[in-house]
Amino acid sequence: MIGSNRQMRRALIVSGLAVVLAIAGVAAQNAKPAAAKYPPQFPREGATKLFENEHVIVWEQVGRPKEALVHKHIRDILYFPLEPGGIAVLNADGSKGTGSPLTQTIYNRPPHTMSYSKAGLGPHAEVMTDPSQPGRSIFVEIKGTEPKDCREWSTACK
Repeated sequence: MIGSNRQMRRALIVSGLAVVLAIAGVAAQNAKPAAAKYPPQFPREGATKLFENEHVIVWEQVGRPKEALVHKHIRDILYFPLEPGGIAVLNADGSKGTGSPLTQTIYNRPPHTMSYSKAGLGPHAEVMTDPSQPGRSIFVEIKGTEPKDCREWSTACK
């Protein structure tokens, strides 16, 4: 009888493990893959923080990072180009960017322009196409415009 109790316990343990493994396998098949998380646009190479208060962060950007920094915008941004430069926007896969409905040109009277981008823009990278003309720009990040789902796609949101 002692031997049959041991065998019964083993059989129950093995069957229990089989059920647990089966449930785990189904859960793994139904699990969504983790979404890619991207760094924010700032801080980054060539950018200097000029000002910050409870409403905005103002960055001066000279050129663009040497290595393409694939990022997403975590805040709404106003963009003011100050000096022309050879800059291109690339998609996350390295292909040429084609623009986004999240960006609007607000003022365009060359040489003076201003654009507005909504938080969530990206993922993309900006690269210099002409290092002899790096360009200089001002970016104003508007605090309090971070999307509620920001932590799902950015390394900057907690």
